[in-house]
Amino acid sequence: MASIRYFLIDPGFEDFDSHHSSVAETLIGDSSSTGKVVTVLASTKLSDSVKKLKGKIIPFFTTPCYTNNLEPLPAIKENELAEKFQTELSDLFRLYNINQNDVIVLHTAFSHLFLGLAKFLSCIPKLHTPNLIVCGMFDPGIASPNCLDEAMRYCWFLKNKLSLSFLARSLPSEKLVFATSCNEYKIGYEALTGSPFLIHPAINSQPSSPPSDERKGKKRLLLFVGSVKEDKGTDFILSNSERLCKSFPGVDFVLHWNTNSPGSRDYVNAEPQLRKLVNLVNNFEVLFGTLSTEQYEQLFDSVQGAIASYMPKKYKHKTSGVFWDILRRSHCNLLCSKDTWLERESNFMEERAYFFDYGDIDSMIQAIKEWESNESSIGVKSTPYKNVICRSFSEWLLSRF
Repeated sequence: MASIRYFLIDPGFEDFDSHHSSVAETLIGDSSSTGKVVTVLASTKLSDSVKKLKGKIIPFFTTPCYTNNLEPLPAIKENELAEKFQTELSDLFRLYNINQNDVIVLHTAFSHLFLGLAKFLSCIPKLHTPNLIVCGMFDPGIASPNCLDEAMRYCWFLKNKLSLSFLARSLPSEKLVFATSCNEYKIGYEALTGSPFLIHPAINSQPSSPPSDERKGKKRLLLFVGSVKEDKGTDFILSNSERLCKSFPGVDFVLHWNTNSPGSRDYVNAEPQLRKLVNLVNNFEVLFGTLSTEQYEQLFDSVQGAIASYMPKKYKHKTSGVFWDILRRSHCNLLCSKDTWLERESNFMEERAYFFDYGDIDSMIQAIKEWESNESSIGVKSTPYKNVICRSFSEWLLSRF
């Protein structure tokens, strides 16, 4: 019996400093023991370093995933990109002779990609359509806006309703799996499509290790990690790191500054500022550059808390990989901005977390005080919802068909 072929369609895979890389490399690695073959079709922006993976990651798509600063596109541009993606999919299917026994996976996409995929699949004879796994990674939008501020979310609802409903009609239901990353999104996507959505595991899931006892008696708090973006409260953290270190001499603060992240170009003074702070106080550590998967996991294994000082305006309905990285570690707490998805998801899961007002240093200091003084063990709740999210994403995906 021939191996099942999985084709990961990922126009958003433009560099190796993102969740796209984690998903691709983990899926390729985990597939080797299952007898299933995984090929990743990425953006042509991907560098030549893909050669190290022996041709399993192929730069292929010129159609962009992320467009217009993540805002809804005008209808003309939306259709233009959808048709471009449709043409590239047609080329891909011919090149690999993709057929009814194969599985197509789209784990990160916006409405123009959903629409292009629907247009393409609707032209294929039903007997030849492959199996399809589509993950709704972003806010599905809102059907009934209550104010002008929700106009953009209503626009997303309309675009997603058009593209995903079309996609649902483009192939038999037994060949289609719709999934999304959290309960809030599940409710929203089911409302706009009328189709059932599963909740898939966190796409950044990795095995975690218990913390070492080397630093017992002194807590470590992660101030910032990952790609550099303004909406992650970057300016606020940089401006207040010194004050936090001096306010909590009994806490070791750790900050990851990814000098390879495109967003770091907007903070030319950050690196010398952080190096100066390392010499100024004895409870501050900074990690520069891109972290390998192993280094990233070890960083989270080494801390007892992590701050997500995220902008509520941007993260009110936006998920966060940092949340899931904390969730699967029983020794680590979340400290995050109020009025964000992270706060609501923490409360929904009944996870112990500490909340502060965005941009308010006194509020953040109070949250850190509460976290520092809480010496009781963290109550780990084993619920069906949490168990699903904390499973291996690749294991979940490779068992669908």
